[in-house]
Amino acid sequence: MSPSATGSAIRNRGTRPLAREQDAVALRLFSVMAVLSLVTTVAIFLTTDAGYQSMAVLAVPFFVLGLLDYIVSRRWVAVAFISVASVAVYVLEPVLVPFILYVLVCAEGVVVMVEVIQRLLFFRIVRSVEGMNIRSEQTLFDRAVRFLFSIPCDLDTRNLVLDPDVRRDRIPWGEMLRTMMLALCLCTFLWMYMFLNPSFSVPTSGALIYTFTIVLYVSMAVMPWSVFGSLDVRIATGYRDFRLFDGLFETMKRMFLPAGIALLFLVLALSSDGYTFYYVCLSIMMIVITTVFSSVMYYTRNESSVVGDILVEWTEHHPVDIYSGYGMGGEGTGHDVPGTPRRDPDSCFQEPGDQKY
Repeated sequence: MSPSATGSAIRNRGTRPLAREQDAVALRLFSVMAVLSLVTTVAIFLTTDAGYQSMAVLAVPFFVLGLLDYIVSRRWVAVAFISVASVAVYVLEPVLVPFILYVLVCAEGVVVMVEVIQRLLFFRIVRSVEGMNIRSEQTLFDRAVRFLFSIPCDLDTRNLVLDPDVRRDRIPWGEMLRTMMLALCLCTFLWMYMFLNPSFSVPTSGALIYTFTIVLYVSMAVMPWSVFGSLDVRIATGYRDFRLFDGLFETMKRMFLPAGIALLFLVLALSSDGYTFYYVCLSIMMIVITTVFSSVMYYTRNESSVVGDILVEWTEHHPVDIYSGYGMGGEGTGHDVPGTPRRDPDSCFQEPGDQKY
C-alpha cells in the first residue's frame, strides 16, 4: 500500500463529527455576533469619544452565549445569584457591575465556545497527526498542526494513543496552571502593544474593560487544547512517548520567551510612574480569575461530555492499539521469537473492502 493511499485511509477514518446540532447553532450565533460587535466597536471608536470603553461591545457574543447556556440548562439558582449580585454591586459601586457580568456570565460563554472548538477540531487534528509523516504531500493544515505541536519529522505518527480511563475526582489544578501559562504567553503581545501605543495609558478610561475583553478571547484560544492533556494524547515510540500537549507547551515557550524578555525590559523602562507595573499585575490577576472560573465550570460540567464522546468515537475506530510497536523491535516485543506472526503495518490502514487475507 503506497504512502499516499495510507494517508488517504487515515484521513477517511473517524469522519463522523463530534459536533452536535446545538454546537453548530452556538458557532453560527457566535460568529454572527462577533462580526457585528467588531463593526459596531470600530464605528463607536471612530465616531465618538468612547475610546477603549467601546471594547465592551466585543464581549457581547460571550455574554449572550453564557446567558443562553444558563437558561437552556435551567440553572435558575445561578441566574438568580447573578441578578442579586449585580444589583448589590450596583448599589455599592456601579462601576464594578461589568466585571461581575464578565466573570459570571461571559466566562460561561467562553466555556461554551471551548467545547464547540474541541468537538470541531479534536479528530481533525488526530487524523492530521496520524498521517502526517507518511503522506506524500502535506496540506497547510498539516503544516500548522506540526508547527503548533512541535512534531518531529522522524516519528511514526501512526502510533497515536490516548488514555481511555479518564476519571475526575477533583479539579486538575496542574492542567489549569499550564493553561494559565499559555494565556500569559499570548498576553505578552497584548502588553507590548499597549505599552508601545502612544494613545494608550493605564489611567485611560476603559483600559480595564479593554483588557478584560481581550482576556476572554485569549481564554477561548488556549483552553480548547487542554483536552489533549486530559486524554494524554501521545505518539507511542520504543523509548519515550511524545505527548502532544507537551509539544504545544514547548512551542509557546519558544515563541513567547523572546517577547517576554523584551516585555520585561519595556516594563522596566516605562515603570517610572508605577502605572505600567500596576497594569501588568492587574492584567495577570484578570487572566487568573477568568481562567480559573472558566476552567472550574468546564471541568465540572463540560469535560465529561466531550471526553465521553471522544472516547466512544476513538474506540469505534481504534478498537485496539494495533499501530503501536511496528518497526520498534527491542526486548520484550516478541519479534525475536521464532515463528512469531508478522503483519505489514500498512495493512492496518486499508479500507475494509481492500483487506486481503
